[in-house]
Amino acid sequence: MPRKNIELGKLGESLAVDYLQNQGHTILFQNYRNQFGEIDIISLCDDVLFCIEVKYRTHTIHFHPLEVFNETKQRRLRKLYYYLIKEHPPLSHLTVSFSLAHLNEKREVYFYSHLF
Repeated sequence: MPRKNIELGKLGESLAVDYLQNQGHTILFQNYRNQFGEIDIISLCDDVLFCIEVKYRTHTIHFHPLEVFNETKQRRLRKLYYYLIKEHPPLSHLTVSFSLAHLNEKREVYFYSHLF
């Protein structure tokens, strides 16, 4: 991955974390990884566990947040979630929300929760 993309990804995640914390989220994990992949941010708010994908896009014409989550990505995120709750059983009683934090070229954060 080109260095510029890595830097933009880190910036996007940082801005998303700030936004989520301002909305009352407690950040539990950033860049949670296991053998199935990675979840960018995992947060807790109002007894809901948010598994959040962060995308920084400069061109958003005709963009719909569900475009990020094709069937393969959805299966992978579910596997990551199941592994997470096996590793951290106290989280298993929470409702889960697979969500997207989308940042645009103006660095504005748009948060879409409960996408699937």
